[in-house]
Amino acid sequence: MTDAVCLVTGATSGIGLATALGLARQGATLILVARNRERGAAVLARMREETGSRCGRFFAADLSTQAEVCQLAKDIQARYPHLDVLINNAGSFFTNAR
Repeated sequence: MTDAVCLVTGATSGIGLATALGLARQGATLILVARNRERGAAVLARMREETGSRCGRFFAADLSTQAEVCQLAKDIQARYPHLDVLINNAGSFFTNAR
């Protein structure tokens, strides 16, 4: 995974966090996405401490709103020329409206 650019949504806890840490250990460049900025900063600090990786950036976005998804895409495209891996781990909630 060395030099692969990997985006992980839901990266501040659970499977997303474990995935991000695992990819960091393998040398990937990480783009971490979640809603909470403080938790995102904590994950970056933890990743750097546990893995030694400095190849990560956090983006705060609420993926339930189309406007934030579009802004996130623009922000990522402005900083990264390509994306190798997308791990869409963010939780979702669906209602059954009748």
